[in-house]
Amino acid sequence: MNLSPGGGATTDNDSRGGPPPQISGVALPEGYSLDTNRTIILGEGDRWIGRLSYSVNSSADAMFDFVRREMINHGWAEVAVVRAETSQLTYLSGGGDRVASILISRSTIYGSKVDMTVSPAAGAGVSPSRTAGARR
Repeated sequence: MNLSPGGGATTDNDSRGGPPPQISGVALPEGYSLDTNRTIILGEGDRWIGRLSYSVNSSADAMFDFVRREMINHGWAEVAVVRAETSQLTYLSGGGDRVASILISRSTIYGSKVDMTVSPAAGAGVSPSRTAGARR
């Protein structure tokens, strides 16, 4: 499988119907297969939050390298990385307002599964004075 960025998605377990979510701004390999039963996306474009679950016909090691390279190319800053049987990568968006946590595991036969969760960063959009006042 070619791990080039920006490819389209196919869908697995498509019980909800409809097209795949229209998201951008994160590392998505060409030809990934979306698991619609595990995917929950709010918003679209490069401002989405939620969980994106997909599989790809590439090894977990190759996916780890791809995600690590491409998230930085999309303007995310690496926060923490653990390469293991199930690898975990954590990134902070360029604006500091979103966090991406990515789990990569080996599939049973071949390929890998990826769960990418993007959420607002703690304190994003909260002024320091309101935060300080809440602690009193």
